[in-house]
Amino acid sequence: MSENVSVNKPKISIQTMTEVALYAALIFLGVAVFRIPTGGTQFIHFGNALVAVGILFLGAKKGILSASIGLFLFDVTHGYVAAAPITVLESVLVGIVLYFVFEVALKKNDKFTNIIFMAFIAALTKIIINFLKYTFYKGMLLQGLSLNAAGVYAITKITGTFGSALLTFIVVPILYPIFKKIYLQFRK
Repeated sequence: MSENVSVNKPKISIQTMTEVALYAALIFLGVAVFRIPTGGTQFIHFGNALVAVGILFLGAKKGILSASIGLFLFDVTHGYVAAAPITVLESVLVGIVLYFVFEVALKKNDKFTNIIFMAFIAALTKIIINFLKYTFYKGMLLQGLSLNAAGVYAITKITGTFGSALLTFIVVPILYPIFKKIYLQFRK
């Protein structure tokens, strides 16, 4: 006796797939093309700023998906394959923080002061995540450093993060209204 079991699959529209793919490409280009080396493997780039803007106007789910795809593709095409899963995890964590602050606490109120606040939160979150990554994961776990030595190691390794965070704080309030206007025009 066979039963027909109907499984409700979530439907993803072509428009949603296109939005996610286009924004993932923009994030990819924001890191691949617009970057300033700071020495070592770190560099200043628009990636975090574009992640924040995407989450603000696409929403957390589509924004996190776009960020994960764009940053993953950058890593695997630019010699950072081993770091790709961690990069995706970082983008998800930034997205979750922005979701709770912007969508839950601020109820998606995108007045200018809230966007500046969100830019600050995105920048600070990225700094904290990278500091923790370099302290606990790369410093203590992978290299066996003491907590103090790993903390110093982390500070020396995240120079690009500080620059990207500053860029995020400056660029998000500028790009968000522009991208939102373009996005709303295409949604019509």
